[in-house]
Amino acid sequence: MMDMPSLRHNEQSFFGWSTSRRDAPDTNCSAPETAEDFAKSVIATICHASVTPSVGRRTFERCMRALEFGSTSRVGFRHPAKAAAIDQIWREREQLFRTYTASSDKLRFLSTLPGIGPVTKHSLARRLGLYGELRDKAALEKEITRRGSAHV
Repeated sequence: MMDMPSLRHNEQSFFGWSTSRRDAPDTNCSAPETAEDFAKSVIATICHASVTPSVGRRTFERCMRALEFGSTSRVGFRHPAKAAAIDQIWREREQLFRTYTASSDKLRFLSTLPGIGPVTKHSLARRLGLYGELRDKAALEKEITRRGSAHV
């Protein structure tokens, strides 16, 4: 008798994430170090928008396989507008990353990306570790203000 294949993968995914990590769409909360990391974060956010984590994960993996083999993400994603946005992000990843890192208002810049709307920009900001950076900056400014008023 032949065993049925499991629909749930217990091994590492295409990008080395464990099963528990793959099912959480916003778990990667650190600033991207490369244009490829940045593009993957944007693409993952688009793939996870308005779907369950497992569907978003599978869509992301299919899109990335297609892109890394030089094909269009349309092979892995049937939504034509989102697939076009993903293809554009992947094609322009170097320029987009340079603009993002140079931007003084990163949250505003995220809302200009194709496929990223007013809701998904917040999910993307979390994925990029942006809210942690903003929290740290606000805490530092508050401490400087507190110290400055203590010396008066």
